[in-house]
Amino acid sequence: MMVQYDDETLQTINDNVDLLAYVSQQIDMRQRGRDYFGRCPFHQERTPSFSITPETNKFYCFGCGAGGGIIQYLMQAENLDFNSAVSKASHLANIDLNTMCRSQTVMFNRNLKQSKQERSHKAQHTILPYSEYAKYDKGIITSWLSEGIRQEEIDLFDIRLDRRSKRIVYPVYDTKGNLINIKGRTMLDNYKSLGIEKYINYYPVGTVDYFQGLMVTLPYIEQSGEIIIFEGLKSVMKLFGFGIRNSVSAEKHTLTTEQIQIIIHNPHINSVVLAYDSDVSYTRRTFDGKPNRKVYENMCMLKRFINLYVIEDRHNLLGGVEAKNSPVDLGLDIWNELYRNKRKVT
Repeated sequence: MMVQYDDETLQTINDNVDLLAYVSQQIDMRQRGRDYFGRCPFHQERTPSFSITPETNKFYCFGCGAGGGIIQYLMQAENLDFNSAVSKASHLANIDLNTMCRSQTVMFNRNLKQSKQERSHKAQHTILPYSEYAKYDKGIITSWLSEGIRQEEIDLFDIRLDRRSKRIVYPVYDTKGNLINIKGRTMLDNYKSLGIEKYINYYPVGTVDYFQGLMVTLPYIEQSGEIIIFEGLKSVMKLFGFGIRNSVSAEKHTLTTEQIQIIIHNPHINSVVLAYDSDVSYTRRTFDGKPNRKVYENMCMLKRFINLYVIEDRHNLLGGVEAKNSPVDLGLDIWNELYRNKRKVT
């Protein structure tokens, strides 16, 4: 039976637990500006998007939209029901629940759900002046050239160098062409042993309602009627160098609702080709060998509105799950073979 508490009681409990200290026992949190970031415990991700703001004592994930205080964290991270989460949080806060008022909790949970949805769908990006990006250097990126990315594409996609942080950087634009972020990829091969993140966003991400590279490739997408979706911008650039120019990067192995809306609301696009790395399996619905329902949900949504195809490595041309190769990493011939044998999702 659900015990009923008033909002003031719940807020008092939330305010009297150091959320950052508690979460840091389970997640490696690194300071970035006023906030702390770590990998979200609620969904799989490579780049940390789970944040805690000490000033408000609240958490928020820019990837999945989860957010709240200690009670919401305990419910989601430790799979506790509402009563158990309140009980544990009150113990952490050294508060005797018997001395606190009890009232409606239904409204609390409803407001929590509503605020989470609003954050997910209405998050605003900060529009940056181009001068913020122009301060980074143009230059020769030897490692990318050695991977088969041509200098023409490096220049076209405006790839630059953050020499101070030893990162390759590229601009992030919204669908209106506004600069909303700068993304950086480390140039250090031993970044794991140094405890350095491979990718970082220089500004808060907010809702991922954009595709990387779209500002360059949109005319070709609309002309062909097909959009090819990769996980990373490097794959877009490699394919562009092959002379195939109708692709974008989702920046991960799944799509957000907002990204799907971009596709289905464009009257020129009638086909989508998912071309994720070799560690994603569409038939087994897995990522890196682990179940991932989001991949399946994306396919179910897209196929309702548009022709959907997936590129599958049936003959192990990419080296399997462990290799984690993109469909373009091993050259044009293998890409053509994979693309010819793409499967329509029905």
